[in-house]
Amino acid sequence: MINENLITINEQELQIKEWNGQRVITFKDVDRVHQRPDGTASRNFRTNRKYLIENEDYFAIPKKELPTNFVANLSKRGNPDIK
Repeated sequence: MINENLITINEQELQIKEWNGQRVITFKDVDRVHQRPDGTASRNFRTNRKYLIENEDYFAIPKKELPTNFVANLSKRGNPDIK
C-alpha cells in the first residue's frame, strides 16, 4: 500500500510537508536522511546561516505556528521537479 503523505529519500521515509505552498524539510528530517546524530543539521545551519537568504534558502517558522501552518502536503508525492 502506498502512503501518499510520504516520500522516500536515501531509504528513509519522510512525511511530505509544506510551508506557504512550498515543500520544506526540517532539521530533524535532514539528520535522519543523512543518518547523523540529532542536532547536526541545526548546528551546521547556525554556523552557515550568514551565507543563506531567509525566505529563499530557509524559512524561520515560529514554533507556535507549526501545528496550524506547517502541514502535510496531501495532494503531492515524490519529487515535485519530475514531471
